[in-house]
Amino acid sequence: MTILKTIMIAGVLLTTTAAAMAGPIDDRQNRQSQRIVQGVQSGQLTFGETVQLVQAQQRIQAMKMQARADGFVDPWERARIRAAQDWQSLNIYVKKHN
Repeated sequence: MTILKTIMIAGVLLTTTAAAMAGPIDDRQNRQSQRIVQGVQSGQLTFGETVQLVQAQQRIQAMKMQARADGFVDPWERARIRAAQDWQSLNIYVKKHN
């Protein structure tokens, strides 16, 4: 019974650690999605611009899911996702202010 408890505790710790490390990435994705929605509501984004930005958000989401597939997001994967998010943030700004 103690081995089962140890395995369960290890599983909870690993899950908690993975969730904590992915938190900033998820938070940023949510903020960027909100910026896109705000741009649509204010009329700053056209339909075509919105489609491009949403597709880019989906690609970043796929990158996140692929990185998390093995249960661990390594520093290289995290840096790649952050770079994609940086590029997306710039795209959102440019499309909202053109």
